[in-house]
Amino acid sequence: MENKHIKIAFISLKQEDSEKMPPFGLVYLATYLKEKKNIPVENIRIIDENFKNIDEEVAKFNPDIIGFGSMTVNYTKTIKTALHLKEKYKVPFIIGGVHISTLPVSLHKVFDIGVIGEGELGLSELIDLYETKKTFLVKDLNKIKGIVFFDNKIVVTELRKPLQNLDDLPVPDFKFVSREYFKREEIPAISDTAIKCYLLSSRGCPYRCLFCSTSRFWGNMRFHSPDFTARIVKKFVDDFGSDHIRVMDDLFTVSPERLREIKKAFEKYGLLDKIKSIECQPRANLMTEELCKVMKELKIKTINFGFESGSERMLKILKGDSVTVEMNRKAIVMGRKYGFNIYGSLMYGSPGETIEDMKKTNEFVDFALAHKAKHIWSFISTPFPATPFWQVALERKKVSNDMNWELLSHQNVDNPLLLDETIDKEEFKKVFLEGRKKLRKFKIRLVIDFVLHRPFAAIKKVLKEPENIHRVITQVFKQ
Repeated sequence: MENKHIKIAFISLKQEDSEKMPPFGLVYLATYLKEKKNIPVENIRIIDENFKNIDEEVAKFNPDIIGFGSMTVNYTKTIKTALHLKEKYKVPFIIGGVHISTLPVSLHKVFDIGVIGEGELGLSELIDLYETKKTFLVKDLNKIKGIVFFDNKIVVTELRKPLQNLDDLPVPDFKFVSREYFKREEIPAISDTAIKCYLLSSRGCPYRCLFCSTSRFWGNMRFHSPDFTARIVKKFVDDFGSDHIRVMDDLFTVSPERLREIKKAFEKYGLLDKIKSIECQPRANLMTEELCKVMKELKIKTINFGFESGSERMLKILKGDSVTVEMNRKAIVMGRKYGFNIYGSLMYGSPGETIEDMKKTNEFVDFALAHKAKHIWSFISTPFPATPFWQVALERKKVSNDMNWELLSHQNVDNPLLLDETIDKEEFKKVFLEGRKKLRKFKIRLVIDFVLHRPFAAIKKVLKEPENIHRVITQVFKQ
């Protein structure tokens, strides 16, 4: 079997109640195999449940290897899908992504191999091995870094170091996924319509918040060069006509200097004239007048903060000494001064959190409303593998290595896994829903702003998707 003849199918599963987004990790893997391993594009397929029937597409493609990516909350569904496919296809099943990387001991026997951490190099070596041996032998798997497999027991090989030069990767080719992701659509964040570009200009985060598993997945923070970053955007513009950038970095605005260099690279490729807006995630403790001016010049219009809590005590627990409630307030005020749309999130039910702490978070919502933040949302604190939150939940016997992973939902208001036993669940639910009631006002503002700024687009959407509009209105006004 020659490498060029290997057919690889990547399965991307639908995530219920989540925004439809391209399967980022799978696009990077598919592109890497095409560009670096010279596997023909027709031999690589991303089968996306958002738009395709998995059974039908796998049957038509008849792959030699089937790959999966999975977040923790989706792992139960991924296992069920793999078990179903395994009845028909006796080919190697490989899984990667955040979940198996942060909890490799949870590898299910339906999967032959799990790839830990960044998948490009590990998967490439597995493809080379399969090309040579036409099978995966334990003695060969033991030589590959950063994988997990079974040999009577679970074996985890020596971890692979993260890629040091991200520019060694090829520019991701999003033609591997459906063009439905790149239709012109309404962007509530800017009260306008646009075609999205999804940009990842760095991997990792310099901070280690107690609840965050993705920073632990990526390891130390690394950056694409400004030129490479601009070439990613240029490919979206050329391929899909994208004019709005959604930055997926954990921390895009790490410094004014980096943003200036990215702006120069955008100008070099003529992108600033083609892009009308950017949304990204800054951090409140890094917000300065200088940074805001550079963000404005780069056409950043929406900034999304992890505010987390209105309680000083809880913020210190969740984020250490890196940020304060006053910094979060100032970030809103400064952001509004420069005309940015302010987005943000809050979490309830963390270990050690009291009802009084949660009430302070509700008071923070009042502050955000009064100072014209665009949209704030809330979720239940949830333990994910490799985080201190996970260790707390383990000690409390709330989680295990073979649990129903669907329980790890950010909307699990009836059974918050990290809420202290001393807190009455009904009282917690009451305070949480009081906060949600306040947050409805942000959703109403979003709808009104879009209708006022794009009335014809709003009417067109209502006529085209009446059932979706009904769903949105129901979500806005429900308790």
